[in-house]
Amino acid sequence: METQCTPTQLEFHALGRREVIGKFDGGSITSDAGGLLLREAEKRTAIISGFAECFEDLRNPEAIEHTVTELVAQRIYGLALGYEDLNDHDDLRRDPLFAVLVGKEDPEGEKRVRAQDRGKATAGKSTLNRLELTPAEPTAAELRYKKIFMKPDKIDRLFVDVFLQAHAQAPEEIVLDVDATDDPLHGNQENRFFHGYYKNYCYLPLYIFCEEFLLCARLRPSNIDGSEGTLEELERIVGQIRDAWPSVKIIVRGDSGFCRDKIMTWCEAHGIDYPGFRY
Repeated sequence: METQCTPTQLEFHALGRREVIGKFDGGSITSDAGGLLLREAEKRTAIISGFAECFEDLRNPEAIEHTVTELVAQRIYGLALGYEDLNDHDDLRRDPLFAVLVGKEDPEGEKRVRAQDRGKATAGKSTLNRLELTPAEPTAAELRYKKIFMKPDKIDRLFVDVFLQAHAQAPEEIVLDVDATDDPLHGNQENRFFHGYYKNYCYLPLYIFCEEFLLCARLRPSNIDGSEGTLEELERIVGQIRDAWPSVKIIVRGDSGFCRDKIMTWCEAHGIDYPGFRY
């Protein structure tokens, strides 16, 4: 009796002179192949690796399977591809593409130390959670389980460094746009307040841009004046820019919410124009 074999391809109606077939020999397949373009951008700019240097790792080097750079890259690529929740990474860690993006030389995870981790090349939600929740200045008790912590000052400088390094030479003039906007909340998060203008429970982050470059993103509660903290951020950013470009003309632009005497007085004292402030 002739054996009935499963076909290796399906044939469909042709499209003109073109054959239309379905085949199942593609090997490992991903729906996030566009992430390779992000990887190419990282290879040229090294922004993610620079960001990873803003963390300190106190783990035992002999017990590390996922470096800080790999963990940071995994989280950033996940966010960029639309995976906001850490829970998503319990499935994503099985995707060889994510292992390629992160830089794992064993993208199938076949050489993982623990048997239950084999086939999962990248980190799971619990490991990434420890990375995100460790405070800037952890206590001894926190360091028992969370041994990677961020350096906020280095992160702040990185945003401006990326902006500076993107220019082959100093421009004659730059415009710093300051703004605050709502970040709506849908749970009982810490420092959750209702904002009358936005008619929602939200945070009120502060942003400072120069063209398409983000120079500052500061998360804040919404029960404050929209300009709070702006002067301190401008002092830091302008100082760093002028260290690199002493002669650049700087203009600060914002809406009427930033028309505050202390901000304008500081701008005048440091030779900074602020024509964008509206009374």
